[in-house]
Amino acid sequence: MRIQNRSPFRPRSALPKMKVENKARAKEATVYVYDEIGYFGVIAEDFVKEINAITAETIHIRFNTPGGSVFDGTAMYNVIRNHKSKTIAHIDGLAASISSVIALGADEVQMADNAFLMIHEPWSIVIGDSETMREEADLLDKVGSTIVNTYVSKTGASAEKMKELMLAETWMSADEALELGFIDGIEETEENAKASLFDLAVFANVPDQLKSDKQPPTARELEHILKESGYSNKQAKEILANGFKDDLRDEGDSAETQRDVANSAQRDVEKSEDDKDVEVISGSTEDLILKAQVMAATNRKGD
Repeated sequence: MRIQNRSPFRPRSALPKMKVENKARAKEATVYVYDEIGYFGVIAEDFVKEINAITAETIHIRFNTPGGSVFDGTAMYNVIRNHKSKTIAHIDGLAASISSVIALGADEVQMADNAFLMIHEPWSIVIGDSETMREEADLLDKVGSTIVNTYVSKTGASAEKMKELMLAETWMSADEALELGFIDGIEETEENAKASLFDLAVFANVPDQLKSDKQPPTARELEHILKESGYSNKQAKEILANGFKDDLRDEGDSAETQRDVANSAQRDVEKSEDDKDVEVISGSTEDLILKAQVMAATNRKGD
């Protein structure tokens, strides 16, 4: 986990970093944390404000995040831990670095059977003289000790064992996390973890199934993803027509055919008047898929 706020995972985008479902007088509410933690993603100030406004009896907090700022994460952990509602953390894809700490603030931690949890030593980037470096190293040691205490409190394992796992940058499957005491249960799912949407190259021991080849989808694949996530036919085509057609992979069909799929979206949009206009979305294709992922999770919960 990083002490300072800089993003090695992906550039800042215009997409919302957190989604909250909190209907009036509902007994349950859901908060989605599907981005990195800190300035480039979900910041503590926003998270604390949103979750403190929830009065539902039970709050589900769903995670798919590579981690980020340790101080933002600590604040998020504390507000979850001290919330008067029952809190249940769900690791949907990835809870790495400081997000593994945040999840442990919940009263109960559930993990998808194909998700991953990762713990490691905190690290930082600093520029300065030798004295500055020593001060930063001392700070890292202090931060590491608080994190060890959090893991020990949850798992019941020794501090030495936790330090060993952190030093090795340990990636855990759901079964391994359960055996070690980091989680309380495993949830069955039909989908693969989506952690590969993040650039995890900053980590040393990323499991092969989470390594991304960084290839963008084809036009047809992107349209299918949007429709499967809950967008209407018109909305999917309108999104595709609004700036993503030049960021697509040529697979099987010719480049001309791929662009025809995207270009035809504009014509299809003009023909249909059945749906409301979709919001303008900017950013990369990766950002768009991340937003569709949140929408799909929301729709599945409502089924």
